[in-house]
Amino acid sequence: MMQSKWRMPAGAASSALLLALCIQRTVSFQTQSSLAIPTRLHPQTSPITRAAANIPLFASSSNDVDDDNNTKETKNDDGPDLLQPYLPAIDPKYSVKGPIGEGKFTISRSGPPTAAELSNEQMLQIVKIQCSDLEVNTLVWKCLGYRFHEETWSPTEVFPKWKERFPDPPDFIGMQRVYSREVDVPSLRSNQALVRSVPQDNKQSLKTHLKPLGWTGYQYKELTPNKTRRAQCANWLIFYREELFGYTVEELKERRRLKKEAETVEAKRLEEEEGEKSDEWKLPVKEVY
Repeated sequence: MMQSKWRMPAGAASSALLLALCIQRTVSFQTQSSLAIPTRLHPQTSPITRAAANIPLFASSSNDVDDDNNTKETKNDDGPDLLQPYLPAIDPKYSVKGPIGEGKFTISRSGPPTAAELSNEQMLQIVKIQCSDLEVNTLVWKCLGYRFHEETWSPTEVFPKWKERFPDPPDFIGMQRVYSREVDVPSLRSNQALVRSVPQDNKQSLKTHLKPLGWTGYQYKELTPNKTRRAQCANWLIFYREELFGYTVEELKERRRLKKEAETVEAKRLEEEEGEKSDEWKLPVKEVY
């Protein structure tokens, strides 16, 4: 099992325990039967996380990660497996101090993204939850243009449109894994913005690139916020790798212009051949650049 070396400051630990108690009181909709549902323990489990295991919505198993740091699938016919709240992520310094790159997932905070970090094997680890939430976030941040300098993330090379809305790197996953409205809305909104930046033609990148590696996707009944957001981040990363990686903003804008011109010419040709104007509707895309 991946052992986290992260240690929370005393003040953050107190806040974490207070949050755990709040969660225990607010999750009133959970049925009694859910207490028996076995859940998957994330590889980045810490003693503080285990201390919060009595929260009603979550139940843990101590034997859910194999010797190769791979998270085991826990079969559950009644609903999805839910991950425990990860309380060290409450610390504001977790994004710059939390451990990354200690397992099989290739990632570093320094420099721009690399081809090795964007491989299909990396994407497979993301969707199979074989890397931490922080590692997924870190890779997306680097691809968007955030750069790590002197223990802080700065929008040094962030795409202009994205930088206007998110000058600081957002949490796309919800690293705390607390899904109350007060805690989770910022993560949800940033993830939705990332998804909207992917063109329709690239929405199924996961299926195209990971199916040859044996990944067939999640079953509907096993979907959780964590799995859904990981899949969306992985899909965006593949889109970035295939369409944006290695280009300047000016080059991307020129490619976009040429693509629109080609689409206009093709639409006009089809209209002349078929004698009617195409009314095909495409999902609006809010590009990051």
